[in-house]
Amino acid sequence: MRRVMRIVRLIGVLLGGLVTLVAMMSLVGLVTDSFWARLIIALVVVVGFPAFVADRLLKRTSLGGGLAMVGDVFAIVLLVVANVLVAVDFASKPLFVREGDRYARSGSRTMARVAYFLGGVSPVSPDEKGTAPAASATASASASASGAASASGDDAAAPATSGDR
Repeated sequence: MRRVMRIVRLIGVLLGGLVTLVAMMSLVGLVTDSFWARLIIALVVVVGFPAFVADRLLKRTSLGGGLAMVGDVFAIVLLVVANVLVAVDFASKPLFVREGDRYARSGSRTMARVAYFLGGVSPVSPDEKGTAPAASATASASASASGAASASGDDAAAPATSGDR
């Protein structure tokens, strides 16, 4: 049973931490495009806020538990923050999509896909635009015509997402 609890705690910290880190990086990205500034400030928040909550809980309660309780607090706080950030879709969607665009421009396709997934859009990179299967010959002809028109423009180098922004 302890093994299951440790695994669940680890999954909570990893998933909640990833979502919270990407969200905090996108918030800091409103001020600066510097990757290192976004990463460092987001890491301070992702580690500092749950540590502060765990410290307050340990001081104000007589509960024991030590490191296991701190791990539980980290998992719960990070998952709650991640759920709140994803639940406020109207505010977080543009932030996640913009962060995905930053990752795509820098060449990090995996992190761009994660940010786009959190933003609720499906990514379409420039090299994937022409590989989508067409439903009919008419759709194929119109897709190739529009693909040829867009390939001649400057938008082929910029990351694109399908869906409404």
